[in-house]
Amino acid sequence: MLLALILMLVVLPCFTDAAEVGGDSEQIKDQATAALERIMQAISEGDYVLYTRDFSKQMKDSQGREPFLQLQSNLQRSLGKFKSVQYLGSYVQYGSTIALFKARFSKEKEDVLIRLVLNRKKSPPHITGLWFDSPALEK
Repeated sequence: MLLALILMLVVLPCFTDAAEVGGDSEQIKDQATAALERIMQAISEGDYVLYTRDFSKQMKDSQGREPFLQLQSNLQRSLGKFKSVQYLGSYVQYGSTIALFKARFSKEKEDVLIRLVLNRKKSPPHITGLWFDSPALEK
């Protein structure tokens, strides 16, 4: 499924100490929320530069302008306009921090789960993965 490939992007595990990756939960929440808000603003506005601002080099290399425009079109067609996001928490896996969010969109009655994978060894943290999970995206 093309959409799944586009949304899956690239997840590159970074093998670091869990303490270094985990960090302060409030700091993780703030960093991940700010990054996701920029991504959602970029998708809403069609701003590719803002969309890739926090991406790791590998993510930028894998996500050109055309895949970004396809993602934007698919999200807007299937889910509608982005309305809100709520941080749910985070966990550490394979040396990366995965932040979970619940998002609301204008066309979707159900919550949309967003997973944002961060390499927090870098400062500022780099995004190494991004998923949108909704039954509406599978139609």
